[in-house]
Amino acid sequence: MLYFFIWAACTMFLSLWLTQEGGLNSTKTGIIFSAISIAAMCFQPFFGIVSDKLGLKKSLLWLFIGLLVFIGPFFVYLFPALLKTNIILAAVIGGAYLGAIFNGGVGAIEAYIERVSHLNGFEYGRVRVFGNIGAAASTFVTGHLFNTNPDLVFWIGTGMALLLAVVFSFAKMGKAESQAVDTEKATAPPKGSTIALFKNRKFWMLMLYVLGVGCVYDVYDQQFAVYFTHFFSTPEKGTQVFGNLVTFQIFLEAIVMILAPFVINKIGAKNALLYAGFIMSLRMVGSSLADGAVAISLVKLMHAFEVPILLVAIFKYISANFDVRLSATIYLIGFQFTKQIGAIFLSTIAGNMYDTVGFKSAYLLLGSIALIFTLISIFTLSGKKLYVMKNVSAQEAS
Repeated sequence: MLYFFIWAACTMFLSLWLTQEGGLNSTKTGIIFSAISIAAMCFQPFFGIVSDKLGLKKSLLWLFIGLLVFIGPFFVYLFPALLKTNIILAAVIGGAYLGAIFNGGVGAIEAYIERVSHLNGFEYGRVRVFGNIGAAASTFVTGHLFNTNPDLVFWIGTGMALLLAVVFSFAKMGKAESQAVDTEKATAPPKGSTIALFKNRKFWMLMLYVLGVGCVYDVYDQQFAVYFTHFFSTPEKGTQVFGNLVTFQIFLEAIVMILAPFVINKIGAKNALLYAGFIMSLRMVGSSLADGAVAISLVKLMHAFEVPILLVAIFKYISANFDVRLSATIYLIGFQFTKQIGAIFLSTIAGNMYDTVGFKSAYLLLGSIALIFTLISIFTLSGKKLYVMKNVSAQEAS
């Protein structure tokens, strides 16, 4: 919950901060996002392999917590100075730091949550919902603070990181988890298994979906907050409404997240991914057609009915089609890493389009691309039937 509080506080308003506080146009903002994607792309394969090696050990998570503590000084002192001095240097340093703790780190956090859920016999969505609650609380608080003093948002992030360190130090591994670690050591992925993934057609088809749909959607959403404020009389009013709307949206996500495992077990992971793809495409196209504050707000809320399904479905798709011992590697390379590859190029291109042809035309093009790849995925994704998850400890006991 605390990690997602920090994540939401720093990422939800990042594009607004870069344009309003950093003085960047959409093209330069796109360069920053591209740099973040490059860094995340470099970190994610490493995080994935290390996560599968460590299992339930907390070493990698402690690394993220240590880096998060510096979020306040970074945004208040270092990053603004870099943006005013040299945009390329700012992109390199900012991309490396933010790419590690957010775009790269969030995947490792998600994979750890899924692993703990799987080993304890309960659905990932039930645990992840607390992340939504943390994010909702964050956007409610930071949405109001952003207009008064944006620096407070990042100092709160540092405070929450210190609190997270204290809480995490008291989180002890139970007997069942200790036994699970021993079992994981005995059943570690064989050498060469990661390389063998790239010979698997299903793996490539999953990456095609992620690149053509998930990546395009993430790039679309990067500067959506900037576009959203254009529908209001002042940027400050738009920012305030955006913060309140995102808070409501994330609470909706929490409800959908609870229901997501049940729905996906009924319709299958492939159909769930296709559903998410159609919703993402519809939201992008809808953004290009929105003609007022109410319309763009309704389009924004569509996010709540897509993200939880996508997050749960991707893990279930991996479990149904691949070796579960490689789940973190597959998630971080096949899902997170693939999105960053596309975002490296597309973020800058999209940013330039916003400055030249405008947001509406750019969103229509992005939505059309995502729709085409969603239709292609009907024939390329595997429809292997999912099985309802059983308690691993019970299986071992038998």
